[in-house]
Amino acid sequence: MAKSVIRTAWRVSGETLRYLSISQRTSPNAPVYLSVPSSTTTLIQRRSLFVLPFGLDVGILGVAAYFYTKLPKPESNNVSSIFGPESGSKESEKHPDRIVKCIAHRGAGLDAPENTMQAFKYCVAMECNFVEMDVRASRDGQLVLLHDQGLERLTGTDIADVRIMDWDSIKDINVGVTHPNRQHYKDVTLCLLDDAIDYLLANKVKMIIDVKGEDKQVINGILRVFSSNPILHEYAVVTTFNPFILYQIRKKDPNIVGAISYRPYCFSALNYDAENGPTNPRFAGRLAMQAFVRFLDVIHSALWRWTARWCSVSAVLLHKDIVSPREVEYWRGLGIRVAGWCVNRPVEKLYWRAVLRAPYLANTLMGEPEIEKKVMQHDEDSEPERPIRCMELEKKLSSVFYVVLL
Repeated sequence: MAKSVIRTAWRVSGETLRYLSISQRTSPNAPVYLSVPSSTTTLIQRRSLFVLPFGLDVGILGVAAYFYTKLPKPESNNVSSIFGPESGSKESEKHPDRIVKCIAHRGAGLDAPENTMQAFKYCVAMECNFVEMDVRASRDGQLVLLHDQGLERLTGTDIADVRIMDWDSIKDINVGVTHPNRQHYKDVTLCLLDDAIDYLLANKVKMIIDVKGEDKQVINGILRVFSSNPILHEYAVVTTFNPFILYQIRKKDPNIVGAISYRPYCFSALNYDAENGPTNPRFAGRLAMQAFVRFLDVIHSALWRWTARWCSVSAVLLHKDIVSPREVEYWRGLGIRVAGWCVNRPVEKLYWRAVLRAPYLANTLMGEPEIEKKVMQHDEDSEPERPIRCMELEKKLSSVFYVVLL
């Protein structure tokens, strides 16, 4: 008798605990039906809360947003007009002279003062028909050709930021006083983007416009330049390290041919090369800030390819020390051109021409087979814009290149 009572009490207590555990998991706002067991109510409540596995709904939403916001590609004619035929294609075999090999980085900034009209005239005199330039905005909205944020490196002055200065206050400053060939370039001044474009278009020179800065003045200025010069769509590429700047530009004008520039540690270090790695920390005296931008480098290295496809770029401009044949083939498989920077040594130029078969940005036109032949064929007096150099140095550069070539 006692055992029977204990067994019955144990069953009742077990059912009570089971009911309480189910009740705790039932929403207090859920409707109560006396004829429906509480376990059924709990089952219905669970299904209404979790339709998909955890995180899957967020992933689907993210993929949908990516394809919905992805920019359209520019006209294919614009891309081929600027970059010419892809190396190894049938068209390149028919028109080998149209293959782009060398792009004068900052207008061949080692040969002539960078980003200046003198540099572009030098490129035209040397028959280099593709240049790269950097542009940023002054305080009054003028688009100035300038790579650095300030003028310390070029002028030796303490002007650290041109964004706080008007064009009239900087337009007459000599930016060639620290150049290796400064004795041959007197009174070199900054150049406006409009003036450079007028000169380069008149001489049928293609160009890469590297957008520096992240302000609306630069974005609106680039759009204005393309709007006032529609032919520029077939002559110019807009590139930037910041994909969101390129996205804003191409969203308003999808026919602009876009490119993404990339190198490791671009947020945390001013310089990078394969031998030394990142050098010159941007925030050396602020450890917390340096750690934060280093974290941004990690995020950027994981996402930059994705953002390049999101902007529907037609080219990627990569630091030469991170480019391999596999990297080139990856982008070619997506129909995207690859160019490297800064490829300055003759042996590096040979590697890009013969192995990678891709264009490159060079700070000097010395060591270019086509240029070297023209230097040998033309008299020094017939090219006034060409920097006067020691002939022995030119012969050394030429001999080094052709020895490696053979």
